[in-house]
Amino acid sequence: MQRMPLIALIAALTLPACATFPDLDAAISPEARRAEYPELIPAEGLLGRRSDGRVTEQDAEILMARAANLRARAALLRGAPIDEETRLRLAARLRRLGG
Repeated sequence: MQRMPLIALIAALTLPACATFPDLDAAISPEARRAEYPELIPAEGLLGRRSDGRVTEQDAEILMARAANLRARAALLRGAPIDEETRLRLAARLRRLGG
């Protein structure tokens, strides 16, 4: 009797996986497919060319703050995922479990 709700839940969660998705490749025009990749330039150089008026000083500050935030997040990801004490504790637990 307990299995029916579980089976219904699994069915409800897996049915969306059967949905079809639009063909995203068709959204790219042939001209875009043949185009060269854009040149990547530093944001500082881009922000220095604000003659067209589309990028305001406030936009520039927001962009630079976001870039600094992303650099800080990247620096955290470069570090060790766990500290040495935690690694040793996990290794000891795995040894006790037979792993």
